[in-house]
Amino acid sequence: MAMTRRLLDGDLVDRMVTLADLPWSLRAYEETFVRNGWHMEGDDGEIVIGWLDVWPVVGEEGVDDWWLLLGEYPGCQEGRDAVCAHPQCRAGCWVAMPFAYFADPDDPEAWEREQGPFFARADCLPQASAADFEAEYVQAGKLLRARLGEPLAESPYRPDGAKKYEVWERGDSWVVLLVESDPISYHAYDQAVVEVRPRV
Repeated sequence: MAMTRRLLDGDLVDRMVTLADLPWSLRAYEETFVRNGWHMEGDDGEIVIGWLDVWPVVGEEGVDDWWLLLGEYPGCQEGRDAVCAHPQCRAGCWVAMPFAYFADPDDPEAWEREQGPFFARADCLPQASAADFEAEYVQAGKLLRARLGEPLAESPYRPDGAKKYEVWERGDSWVVLLVESDPISYHAYDQAVVEVRPRV
């Protein structure tokens, strides 16, 4: 059994909730990423954000780094300030912050040689159980409830492939807490995630 976790605190949750308050325009998201330090600068000083990618945001790579999972960039080809209302543009937009990964292999040492890198991380808890992973999800739910109230009893948004989820409506966005299989590790792990996406 093993779990890698990013300690989820009120500040990180607030940053994600703040995204839900933004208009879905590229400029609004870029400016917020810059304020959060979630960007890089190109050779000419331009803002670089890796949309449609795994985007590192803190830490030394491979040691204590964490990342966001980014969908398509907000807005559309009408310009950086355009708040796009086209369903086809909005459907692929999202910002997700994984905060815990869990696996329960039969043979952790053999499995680690196959799947890499989480057992070697400083934030890995090699003896963590499924109950420990569930506790991380529950704690994230408490932090979100303190800011957003109770999740929707019946949500029109249902995340594909989620093993469990809760959804809040915030302005023009959904704020989603979910557990799903992690595609980056070829589904070797489950990941717990806070996600913000536009309402379509």
